Amino acid sequence: MPRSDKRCLRYVCMLLLVCCSSTSAQRVLYLEFVVNGKNTTQVLAVVQKDNDWEVSTEELQALGIKLDFSHGERLLLSEFPGASVVYDETMQRMLLTVPGSALPLQSLTAMARSEPIANARRDAGAFLNYDLLVVDEEAAPYQASVWHELYWFDQYFYTVNRGLARDGNDIGESPSYLRFETYYQHDNQAGLWGVTVGDVINATPNWGSSVRMGGIRVARDYELDPNLITYPLPEFFGESALPGSVDLLINDQLRWRDEVNPGPFSINTMPILSGAGVAEVVTTNVQGQQARQKINFYIASEILAQGLVDYDVTIGVRREDFGFASDNYEDDPVYSGSIRYGLNSWLTPQFLVQGGQDLQLAGAGVSLLAGNWGVFEYSHTSSDYLQQTGWQESIAYSYSQQRLGMSARYLQRHGNFRDLGNLDSDVLRDSQWQLAFSFYQRQAGSFNVGYFRVNEQNVGTREFATLSWNRYFDSGLTLFANINRQLYGEKGSIFSLALSVPLGRTGQVSTGSQRDIDNSWGTQVQAMANAPYSGGMGWRMGVDDSTEKNAYAAMDWRA
Repeated sequence: MPRSDKRCLRYVCMLLLVCCSSTSAQRVLYLEFVVNGKNTTQVLAVVQKDNDWEVSTEELQALGIKLDFSHGERLLLSEFPGASVVYDETMQRMLLTVPGSALPLQSLTAMARSEPIANARRDAGAFLNYDLLVVDEEAAPYQASVWHELYWFDQYFYTVNRGLARDGNDIGESPSYLRFETYYQHDNQAGLWGVTVGDVINATPNWGSSVRMGGIRVARDYELDPNLITYPLPEFFGESALPGSVDLLINDQLRWRDEVNPGPFSINTMPILSGAGVAEVVTTNVQGQQARQKINFYIASEILAQGLVDYDVTIGVRREDFGFASDNYEDDPVYSGSIRYGLNSWLTPQFLVQGGQDLQLAGAGVSLLAGNWGVFEYSHTSSDYLQQTGWQESIAYSYSQQRLGMSARYLQRHGNFRDLGNLDSDVLRDSQWQLAFSFYQRQAGSFNVGYFRVNEQNVGTREFATLSWNRYFDSGLTLFANINRQLYGEKGSIFSLALSVPLGRTGQVSTGSQRDIDNSWGTQVQAMANAPYSGGMGWRMGVDDSTEKNAYAAMDWRA
């Protein structure tokens, strides 16, 4: 072959090699994507460019991958920060590993799954509860009474009447029939509110005063939805680089377990306790590697969940001599309105207004969740009654955890402070202290200490202290001891001790002794067995060593 022909053949071969190399570097492959060890089952078109791979950013985002950096319509995977790529030629897969922050947040729920609450159906009907008591003995005059609760209900409402009919030698001028309360109520389950007409009690924050009225009350009723939790629940966050499982431990006890995909996740929990606790999130990937994260949290029922509103509006006339007269009501109307709002997961403001019978009152308060350190509450209320002003301040703190609990509340009133609860009172409270402390340890038992101090005008100061202890044993035996100490006037203590022992499957025997403030002791012994719910006989009896030598015995039978 001539030399010129050989030279031409060489150029042709080189051109073919370049073309083949160029075609190989730009080839398009259709590969199944595996992201952080999880097969997405999605096939994407991938362009191989030399030692790099180019994909559509839109298709990557469709896999749930977040691209938090500048990019075009197509992206070289080598330009993905923190990502690594492995091409599995045998299985025709692309093994892509990206940082956890680039994967979507998974919301896992550790709450018990329940069916949606259906609208309650109330049929029409009525029923009567009653309690009959007759006493006829030489040491006491004859007396008989019947307490009753009459319920009448329909699809849209129910009506209740409670009262006491009495007869005997010692009722004197007291009425033979005493009505306690009568009211009509309608519940709106969809709106979670109810309206009550008749004998009502207004609701207020714990620094306000509730009173009995005859009138109408409109109020929020979250109990109409048993599944609704009205206070904020803790959320626990974690991250898994590979598919695996996640365990949630609360105070070293396993509460929940589920599978988890690669990426960050959050866990919503049920309110398994109140107060402070420690959660541990344990993530185990498919390779058996574990990651542990401990989180402190605090659950406070005093805080309203974000966005929830709790309210009460009551208008009527105040009731007097409850339990002594059936229909003793004031002539002039009064009103009371209160509202709480869940501003966020740690702050709940509260407001209260009351008025009528020459009273004008307004107050505001706040409940604050201080991280894992408990709940602080503060309120300020001002009043004007018969052109005499006064104001009240209260501050409170509470903290609880698995073994320890404490609470303190202080209330101070100034001037002629009045609210609906003390309009007619001649004794006005100046200040009040309440302190409580509790401690629990399985072997030592439970200890509770309390202190109460109240100062009232024209009466003086009264102080009490209490200390109690109880211990439950695995055998069912329970021990209880209590000391109450009066710290004013004629100081003295009351001491009591009790022992309870199980008797069979449904009964128990208990004995208790008490020393009163005069240092005299009294002891009683009791035994009882509950009637089985499936039907059968129950009984109870007791005896004491008092001067009267009281003794009793009773039996009941359940069909």
